[in-house]
Amino acid sequence: MIEPESIGFLIVEVARLQRTEFEKRIATAGFELTPGEARALLNIGNRSGCRQNEIAEKMGVEPMTMSGYIDKLESLGLAERMPDPTDRRARNVILTPKAEPMLAEIRRMAKLMLADMVSELGEGEREGLLNALKALKISLLEMSAARDAA
Repeated sequence: MIEPESIGFLIVEVARLQRTEFEKRIATAGFELTPGEARALLNIGNRSGCRQNEIAEKMGVEPMTMSGYIDKLESLGLAERMPDPTDRRARNVILTPKAEPMLAEIRRMAKLMLADMVSELGEGEREGLLNALKALKISLLEMSAARDAA
């Protein structure tokens, strides 16, 4: 049994709470997007030109869910599916210029939320936390790579 105060449990719980808070803020911001669509917009903005399935994987959603998000973003003129130049069966997703103001506002909201999240931490604590999380990420990626190589 995982203890509620273990590192893994706390990371998952903090991530869940962060996502819930983000979703509440997006839901009340007056966008024409659901929180999931807003997260998709952010992820496409960070990976513009990637394949739809790669974006879904990074978001941790099913490809069909991602397809629905992109359908909505396309209907609003915020994203486009383009043929992949290296694989004619695949489609890459890009943002349109119309998406930029909304994406900038969503990023601003996310940045403010993060500032609110860490407001009780001193600068040294924030830096230490960031470094520790980066180290954990590297360790997990190395474990995965070693397992895949075996």
